[in-house]
Amino acid sequence: PYTGGIGSFMLQMMIVSFLQHRERDFVHNRVPVNYNLGALLLEFLELYSMDFNYITVGVSVRFDGYFFPKGATDRKEHFWQPGRPFSLAMENPLDPTQDVGAPSFRMSLIQRSFEIAFKVLLSHVTEPAQPS
Repeated sequence: PYTGGIGSFMLQMMIVSFLQHRERDFVHNRVPVNYNLGALLLEFLELYSMDFNYITVGVSVRFDGYFFPKGATDRKEHFWQPGRPFSLAMENPLDPTQDVGAPSFRMSLIQRSFEIAFKVLLSHVTEPAQPS
């Protein structure tokens, strides 16, 4: 049975946003770019499991991507859900007044799943080598 989750379009927007912000960090801070897919996956999982504030922050991929306050006067009507403050507000790039994240539910479970995946993967890449 279906117990919660996010749609494929929202997941794509989360990935696009992650890559946009990562590239911007490189350009502005001269942080070395690591295009290792494993490292990118770990960074994505870390962002959406431990670093991202689901309650106050929304995401847009328009104009090279940016984060916005969900409770801002011009955003609150479309992106703030008082009954579901933990939901991920994701602006639809084709219609800025539509929240792609609105149909998603149980985001705390998704966040926890990302956190577990991050910690399991990290434990496998940081585990000391076993003598053979």
